[in-house]
Amino acid sequence: MKQTLFSATLDNGIVILGEELPGLESVAIAFHTPAGAVHDGPGRCGLATLSGEMMLRGAGDRSSREVVEALEGAGVQWSQSVSTSHASFAGAMVARQLPEALPIYADILRRPRLEADQLDSARQMVLQNLAGTEDDPAHRAMAAIKQLHYPSPWGMPSEGLSADVERLQLDAVRSFVGTHVRPDGTIIAVAGRIDWEDVVRRVRDLFGDWQTGAAPPVRTGDRGPRFRHVPHDAQQTHIALAWSAPPYRDDDSYEATAGLAVLGGGTSARLFTEVRERRGLCYSVSAGYQTLRDHAAAVCYSGTSAARAQETLDVMVAEIERLPGTLQAEELDRVKARAKSGLVMQQESSAARAGAIARQWYHLGAVRTLADELARYDRLTIASIEAWLAANPIRDLSVVSLGREPLEVPDAVSA
Repeated sequence: MKQTLFSATLDNGIVILGEELPGLESVAIAFHTPAGAVHDGPGRCGLATLSGEMMLRGAGDRSSREVVEALEGAGVQWSQSVSTSHASFAGAMVARQLPEALPIYADILRRPRLEADQLDSARQMVLQNLAGTEDDPAHRAMAAIKQLHYPSPWGMPSEGLSADVERLQLDAVRSFVGTHVRPDGTIIAVAGRIDWEDVVRRVRDLFGDWQTGAAPPVRTGDRGPRFRHVPHDAQQTHIALAWSAPPYRDDDSYEATAGLAVLGGGTSARLFTEVRERRGLCYSVSAGYQTLRDHAAAVCYSGTSAARAQETLDVMVAEIERLPGTLQAEELDRVKARAKSGLVMQQESSAARAGAIARQWYHLGAVRTLADELARYDRLTIASIEAWLAANPIRDLSVVSLGREPLEVPDAVSA
């Protein structure tokens, strides 16, 4: 499949990325600015998320309602989110509407009103979302394992903590936006039916004179304790395990993610087959890969009954330990087929491609072509994955249990 990829960098540091998808009638644009949760600061977990919510509540000469009406009037299917590293504002639309949408997003990023009368309603929106996640024990277990395994502050929950969000004031929001919503480090990615030269000209006109001061660096601290029990009075116990993996920018990440997919990447994977289907120990079990730019982790999860939680943990650890030296060709073939299908189908969505090329640039400083990505999966072999596993034995697992009683961590994990 032939791809047409573009990139340009403005004098103020903004990177513009483009992918032409002539078979589509739509276009999607994603703005990723380096105002992520890693900058929240002690006692302010959720500041980035509250700030992102406030930025949509009035910008330029538009009120909160008028911002939404302008986006929807242009036919934009819009979204906003905050990750560890970025605040993101995105929209997908019919291609001819892009010139109308771009100035709205320029106001959101450059001229948010951040008005006092919007703070309480924005705070309540964040708190309501938090209430939903805090009532979800699986989410709590996964959030806890992230906090344990990554060095501070990289593991803090991007959605925030209710107690911190309750205390945040408008001056903190305004300071955060003024410091971290900035051109240097901002990525603007557009994909679909585009006129690249016209896109660059419009972005330069809207953002080219945007200037801000320097942002303070992130001070990375220590990891948390390796084991944690979170008391939770329920019939279920939730278990999360994590160990270090190479970040996406490392070529070895392909071997790591393939091995993880064999372990827990679907209903044909080993954890599902052994822990859930054969032994009937749990109702949910999986393994996956999480990556930041400088840190990454393999993460396993299981939801089970309190009575069978200890056996579930023991069998999960045994399956993890059994992985090296036992990979089968048919397992790798399934992993490759799923990965390649996902990459190819991504080409049919302008929104998916805009997000994907922005993420790749953040991690790699470049955008890989589909042909290159497919070739990387073609080069994966049992021997290459086994060689990586042998050179990088699974050790230093972090373990979280959420339930009535703490679990006994197997010796193999605690060694």
